[in-house]
Amino acid sequence: MIIYLVRHGLSVANISQLVTGLPDDVLSDKGCIQAMNLRQWLMESEVDPDAFWVSHWGRARQTAELLYPEASWITDERIGETNAGEVANWSTESFITSWPDFYHSPQNRYPGGESHQMLNERVHEFWNEISKSNVKSALVVTHSGPISCILQNILNINMDRFPAFLPANASISVLESDRSPLSDNMNFRLKGFSLGPVSNISEAIIGK
Repeated sequence: MIIYLVRHGLSVANISQLVTGLPDDVLSDKGCIQAMNLRQWLMESEVDPDAFWVSHWGRARQTAELLYPEASWITDERIGETNAGEVANWSTESFITSWPDFYHSPQNRYPGGESHQMLNERVHEFWNEISKSNVKSALVVTHSGPISCILQNILNINMDRFPAFLPANASISVLESDRSPLSDNMNFRLKGFSLGPVSNISEAIIGK
């Protein structure tokens, strides 16, 4: 079984460096180009999943529709980005200034929103279902937070280190298991992280 985890393209909230933005956040022009570049890269790599899941957030849905416009996408709110409540549209800099210790613990909860531990719990519930589903391959378009939760779970990295993984926009990470989809113990391994066309991941490579 192979599961492809795709982070959405660069969004308006990403450009503005907001805490998370809101579910109606959309792709920037650059983000749309990134998604199309990734689509071409996936076609050339002959990635042809059996099933497709997507976050309900606008930036994820746009990315999904650009990647596989003919696919039957299953929308699942459990793989949406962290609900940052009242501070979702704050700049990250302003938020850290007001709550300097917030990211020190995954138990800390955004005012009017959820904690990263709460994010992890709903993502873990989704992961348990999809990893035991009767499909050979699945593609999931989601966000950096849920992707880090999944990878930290697979690699036994404590949530105190969240986010241990920060995939590039419009990149793909690959998980594979040799076990049957009906097995209770899938034993996934990470085959690739933040992969994609150089045009999408070059900024991450040079540290921008």
